[in-house]
Amino acid sequence: MFEQLRDLRDKYGYEVAAVVSAEQGKLIDKLRSENIPYHVTHFATGAASARAILRLPFSVLRLARFFRRERFDIVQSHVFATTITARPAAWLADVPVRLAMIASPFHLQARLSRDLERATYWMETKLIPSCLAVLDLCREIGIREGGLAPIIYYAPDQRNFDPDRVSPAEIRRQFGWPQDTPLICKVAYFYHRMGTSDWIPPEVHGRGHKGHEDLVKAAPEVLTEFPNAKFLLVGTGWGPEGDEHMQEVKDLVLSMGLQSSVIFTGYRADANRILREASVAVHASLNENLGGTIEALMIGCPMVATRVGGMVDAVRDGETGILVNPSDPSDLARGITQLLRDPERARALGHAGRKLMLDRFTLRRTVDDLSHLYHQLFSESSQQREFYNSRVSLLRLLTGALLFPCQVFRLLVSRMRRLVPSARASQEVPAFAVDRLPSGDPH
Repeated sequence: MFEQLRDLRDKYGYEVAAVVSAEQGKLIDKLRSENIPYHVTHFATGAASARAILRLPFSVLRLARFFRRERFDIVQSHVFATTITARPAAWLADVPVRLAMIASPFHLQARLSRDLERATYWMETKLIPSCLAVLDLCREIGIREGGLAPIIYYAPDQRNFDPDRVSPAEIRRQFGWPQDTPLICKVAYFYHRMGTSDWIPPEVHGRGHKGHEDLVKAAPEVLTEFPNAKFLLVGTGWGPEGDEHMQEVKDLVLSMGLQSSVIFTGYRADANRILREASVAVHASLNENLGGTIEALMIGCPMVATRVGGMVDAVRDGETGILVNPSDPSDLARGITQLLRDPERARALGHAGRKLMLDRFTLRRTVDDLSHLYHQLFSESSQQREFYNSRVSLLRLLTGALLFPCQVFRLLVSRMRRLVPSARASQEVPAFAVDRLPSGDPH
């Protein structure tokens, strides 16, 4: 969200603002560093406490009042957990263009959140799929084609993953390993172990959805052929429960006697430089959008990824990388050893991956596509009527007074039935971006 806002402002002249859930944190530091204004609000989600769920209508009304006061042309939400507040707020406020960029297939594959999406998507001007899997899932649950924008990927800033500008981290030298040591690298947070509720897709029930355990279990098969290989798990726990899961993975490594081969690096600000010299990058997720596949391929690193979600958009089997079955350590080991056996082919796949990323998966392309969509939709809406109409908002408020309590009651019932696991929400979750068209725009 931060990178999109920054580049929309700098390249196209939008007035931008962020809506977030906390006053402090790394995201806030980034926003302040670029002088991007932000508004702090409360979000109540399906995984929250009953008290938080009861606060949802009040959060919606406060946010709607903020939108009406600022009179934004566009409101775009990103994360489903915050979309359920942003969506009705923008609708009630009568914002001209209301967009939800669906960040992951995750909520569309879980029963309760999928039902909630189906029941409320019509409040948006458009939904923006962020991969082919999301587009297909939207169609499956009956979202009309007219309500779907073209796919726009969550792409990183290409300048941070240019192999001509990013120098290797010299990780082998740091650990005292020989220069020919095969490095298998996975860059990902350790998130909490998933619960077993209807808010969670069945394939990740009771699992860590990033697949760290599967990579550890694949290691012995790889080490049989490449005994000096090192597996770098780059990343830290996402909050206390993420730390607990990371410790579980460390315990698994210890129980398997792999502590000299599997290295937990913790947080590394130079993860791009580690990818620059890795032999193979791995994403073994059980449920995912594109994960870190774009970053690895953009820097030219050979890639092995599970055949899930949006990762198949970037990792094309045998063309830009190797795809393997999810939750299958043996197949994961097969993909890794294929690339280690044939370094020349691995490099060719990495080069092809970088070309594809530069053609389709860059922040520049994302911002261009968003700006084009914004202008198209705002032009269409401005020809229809005047927005921020008080009578429209009043009618919608009356309608919402009937609809919203039903949804809140449903959330409370699901909580009371103990379907929803306790989960620590990030204290700096980015909810959505709000934009005004450039002041000099003809629309």
